[in-house]
Amino acid sequence: METSKLFAVFGNPILHSKSPQLFNSVFRSFGINAFYTRIRPQSAANLIDIIRTMPISGANISAPFKRDVLDLVDIVSLDAEKIGAINTIVNCDGRLIGYNTDHYGVTQSLKEAGINLLNSNCLVLGGGGAARAAVYGLMKQGAKVFSCNRTISKAKSIADDFGCTLMNWQEYDSSFNFDVVVSTIVPEAIPCFTDSVKFKYLFDASYKPSIVYQIAQAKGAKVISGERWLLHQAIESFRLFIGDNPPLEVMENALAHKLNKLDLKILNYPDSTTAEMCQMQADLIISSSDMNSATINEITDEETRKAFTY
Repeated sequence: METSKLFAVFGNPILHSKSPQLFNSVFRSFGINAFYTRIRPQSAANLIDIIRTMPISGANISAPFKRDVLDLVDIVSLDAEKIGAINTIVNCDGRLIGYNTDHYGVTQSLKEAGINLLNSNCLVLGGGGAARAAVYGLMKQGAKVFSCNRTISKAKSIADDFGCTLMNWQEYDSSFNFDVVVSTIVPEAIPCFTDSVKFKYLFDASYKPSIVYQIAQAKGAKVISGERWLLHQAIESFRLFIGDNPPLEVMENALAHKLNKLDLKILNYPDSTTAEMCQMQADLIISSSDMNSATINEITDEETRKAFTY
């Protein structure tokens, strides 16, 4: 039986993503005739073209495309418009609707940890789409939010857009005590104020153990894994894709599933058909139009290297 629906997560890099494990585990458990894979597009425009032409029934959008696809879909949800980024696209008979479920990933994970967000003090580190989603979600829950980023203009843009408080990365005010720090910065980044920041919980968006994670451990703060963010945003995306609630336990168990480095199934598009991708249960699809074999091999090596260092 052919797979009736194809879903994918798009990004660069993308082989490290655990989204396929989450969705495919539910598809298998409930006999849903669908398959979810990873696709590395060449650009945001190429991403949209792939969704339309394959076609992809539903897509999750990862870095660096979350903001670039805003102007390329047919309809943008209110949440995505306010956040200024899309992480979920639903293909409704050719009309592409962009949503943002990242803010659910933040707030649901913190509530799950027993944190009362109303009037809590929350510091959000970072200036990209994930940081914007975190600020938006936290403020919707009544938290007092502070935006901080190495590039102060990005933090100021967030503060101006959402009405939260700007914190200066270079001239950090150590008098503040935070209930939660949400870090969306790269794992290797070291905030210059790490010794002075005071907080009870760290919610680290990174799968990979980060410098901020190590700092939180040294301070005795409680750490919430970025996998909880992935899980809860995926639950909301599943509802948009399928119209039903996925079982939390099945998705949680799927987080432990790992790729087999020796048995990776990597295909190229448009050289491979949708049927071949589903039949082979491809781990990664590389959009390879106008690429020579050397470039494709370089991308494959890069994706593999990065996926197995996360």
